[in-house]
Amino acid sequence: MGLGLETLCKMGRVQGYRPILPYFRRTQEAHKKMRYRQLPFLAVSKEPSIPPAPPDPRAKKLTKVDLARLMNIEVGDRVQILYGREKGTLGIVGRIIRERNQVIVTGAYMVRSFWHPEPGPGRPSIISAESPIHITNVVPIDPVTKQPTRIKRRYDMNGECVRVSKISGSAMPAPVPVGPNEREELWKLHKMKTMVEDKERRGPMKEDVFGNKDHFKMLTRIMRARRESEERAAGR
Repeated sequence: MGLGLETLCKMGRVQGYRPILPYFRRTQEAHKKMRYRQLPFLAVSKEPSIPPAPPDPRAKKLTKVDLARLMNIEVGDRVQILYGREKGTLGIVGRIIRERNQVIVTGAYMVRSFWHPEPGPGRPSIISAESPIHITNVVPIDPVTKQPTRIKRRYDMNGECVRVSKISGSAMPAPVPVGPNEREELWKLHKMKTMVEDKERRGPMKEDVFGNKDHFKMLTRIMRARRESEERAAGR
């Protein structure tokens, strides 16, 4: 009857043999050896009597992810809206708000937002502007099949990094140049005229004129002087 290699090793018949243990077993043995090691005489262990608490996952800091970079979407791409009241609408990405992972699609999700900063004849009193959309709610359009697709990056023979459609495998066209938006210019002018002004000047009067008797006395004095001047003018 043959004996196993480990049995022969224990009996001393095989020298220099160590059984192969999995990683988790080796880790357990190392921790056990460290925990129950023999300390020198009158030596004090430096390990705490109460083990430290496990890390709280709620204290872990969140990492900000740039979804526009991961989805390979750039300003000027032709995209389609996936969900919402304007589902299926096609448009051009006018601006990317990377801090909030939102995009502004030209002509989509129009909302009446602010008063015209320079009202006049032939101009609307309230300006409608595009509201931002989350970037996961839009998808690029394949240039060949005209269907929604995802974009990946590959290097060509010349070493240039190009964007490639995952559906047809063709290279994505260059983004359309986006010019200045008139509604955004009006919004900047609106902020310069109204929102920059101090709130005290835009709100009610800072002084409590209704409870100030001196204020009404001054108004009475002005009205009496005005009446006397009118009577004198009429008497002449």
